[in-house]
Amino acid sequence: MAELEVLLQHGWALDSTMWSRWIEVARQSDPTINIKVAERGYFCAPSFQPTFSDNDSLKILIVHSLGLHLASKPLFEKADLLVVIGGFANFHDGTERESRLSQIAVRKMLQKLDREPVQVVQDFYINCGFPVDFGSEKSAQLKNLQLIKSDLELLHRSTINANWLSLPSEILLLHGELDTIAPAYHALRLRELCRRGAVEVHNQGTHALPYDQPSWCVNQIQKCLLVARQ
Repeated sequence: MAELEVLLQHGWALDSTMWSRWIEVARQSDPTINIKVAERGYFCAPSFQPTFSDNDSLKILIVHSLGLHLASKPLFEKADLLVVIGGFANFHDGTERESRLSQIAVRKMLQKLDREPVQVVQDFYINCGFPVDFGSEKSAQLKNLQLIKSDLELLHRSTINANWLSLPSEILLLHGELDTIAPAYHALRLRELCRRGAVEVHNQGTHALPYDQPSWCVNQIQKCLLVARQ
């Protein structure tokens, strides 16, 4: 059986620690798994963007939320499996009312970032579904305000390149039914763009899905791999 090589890409206002519970569960399942974690650099410097090796390992790219838009094209090209968790093709997809409300919300966040960046980040964590104390110390140590603001502007305007979604051999879309940041209909929209792949929705999952439901996420990925290997 080929070695599993996994690359994790977090989304906006988060860092590599959001994967801590997922990594713990994944290593319990397979101690030999090779996990590489990207670090955007909001709370530390410099940023770190790992790449896939050139060996014959089975390569899995797992992206969360805006992480789908932050990952580079070579990662899509090398990935055997792309797992999108709480992702979106365009953040403002939805009905006319939903699109208008989400655009207003992001504009307000952009304005408030200049005055109260720590509060914006902490409010975001709570709205994601993270525990109240998640990242409280970390958010107070925000080191790259310009990057966190420019990435929020990216979220505001970015639409995923549908051609990139066709590059990985397999696609799995995971979402939380209780996600209020990127509601679950975004997974269906991505499925329409991909025209392939499975959509799995956790009925108690939030936008913090890899953190609050790590075992479920790992199990869904394992099931997808079993099907792909048949």
